[in-house]
Amino acid sequence: MAEQLKSHNSNNSMIKGFEEFFQIQRADSSAVLNDIYRIRYGVYCKEFGYDLPSHQGLERDEFDRYSSHCLLSHKQTGEKVGCIRVISLPETVSSMELPFVTHCADSLYPEQVDVLSINPNDVCEISRVAVVSEFRRRPGEASSKEGLATELNPIGKNTTLHRRFPFIAPSLYLAAGAIFLSSKKKDIFVATEPKLIKNLSTMGVRFNQVSDITNYHGLRAVYQFSRKSLQEDIQAMPDMLNEFFHFIESQVT
Repeated sequence: MAEQLKSHNSNNSMIKGFEEFFQIQRADSSAVLNDIYRIRYGVYCKEFGYDLPSHQGLERDEFDRYSSHCLLSHKQTGEKVGCIRVISLPETVSSMELPFVTHCADSLYPEQVDVLSINPNDVCEISRVAVVSEFRRRPGEASSKEGLATELNPIGKNTTLHRRFPFIAPSLYLAAGAIFLSSKKKDIFVATEPKLIKNLSTMGVRFNQVSDITNYHGLRAVYQFSRKSLQEDIQAMPDMLNEFFHFIESQVT
């Protein structure tokens, strides 16, 4: 992983607020994975009605075995709040391609992404981001399975934590970024709604749009960032956000 550029500050209000109510972890057992699959089934299949492969209340697919998964839990109740995965296909699995290639190839900008020359050893993809409905209570969050509000407002003195903690979904994306940087991959992609990327960008992360908007489980575009650009963005973050990233990183890598 890239060297941590700013030290952890135990007085950071974002870290203290997050730690009081939530725990984020890398999936390391079948029990944790099943918790993740249950969240995905509840959000994707039951709530949003997606026709995805599922069995006995678990939503899972062929990419899960090649993914690093993270689970977000609520400490006081033990409720499983959200999940995210980073798909990293081994070069030996030549019969598979990343989902953004399969579903969005026709909309990709060829001058930026040449699907024929993508090397699985170099790229990975953020996928299956979900936050349960009870924790999508801030304005604009209920209509987004990822749980990102229409406006992302850093913690201030009037912010209510607990269910309305504003960095539930961003913590998942930061975890994915940390997993990416801990790997040897050069680039990471995500296919998602432009408004969600706009909100994540307020944290200082630059997402490069590499496709037109296409209809893939809703209107989405493909975004990319490189190892170098993410490292630069983390370095440039305000201290509070930088420290929060490294805290999340310490939990999942």
